[in-house]
Amino acid sequence: MISFLITALKVIFLLGFLIFIHEGGHFIVAKLCKVKVNEFAIGFGPTIWKSKNTETKYALRLIPLGGFVSMEGEEERSDEEGSFSKTSIPKRIAIVIAGRNG
Repeated sequence: MISFLITALKVIFLLGFLIFIHEGGHFIVAKLCKVKVNEFAIGFGPTIWKSKNTETKYALRLIPLGGFVSMEGEEERSDEEGSFSKTSIPKRIAIVIAGRNG
């Protein structure tokens, strides 16, 4: 039983690390392209930890099966400065493909 729990924790940690690397790629390139990132989250569901700086909310969520980077103007058009929808097409492409893991 203990062996199963240790293995499960290892899998969850590894999955979380891979998700962090993937979403981190989107996040870093968005920041380099001067796109406003509203939230960077690892996991889905209820928030178990969060922190916020002047622009971005960072969150760790309960279900470690994914993650997301929420950018201004990504879901619906925004004319705000630093909006994903207002940035150039090459920069948008760079942000989208930045999360590729190989």
